[in-house]
Amino acid sequence: MNEPIQAEVARKLSEIPVRASREMTPTEYQFRVSEVLRLFDIDAVADETGVYYGGEGVELEDQPSLWAIRLLVGKRFGIPEELTI
Repeated sequence: MNEPIQAEVARKLSEIPVRASREMTPTEYQFRVSEVLRLFDIDAVADETGVYYGGEGVELEDQPSLWAIRLLVGKRFGIPEELTI
């Protein structure tokens, strides 16, 4: 995704207080992200290696939402930021 958009989303999300409820493994994180994305009608499935998007991928207008969801799920479940990208 576009670096300036990522930076802006990350800056705005850093203002939201999120407390990690428990630690999750990276694999659990991938599955949780795909579940949340499907709630927003973004076609996503996960396995042990990552999240995969159906069709032609993620539409440009959905990319900021995708980035925000990955960051927030990571914060909520104690996933290191480098794994949430």
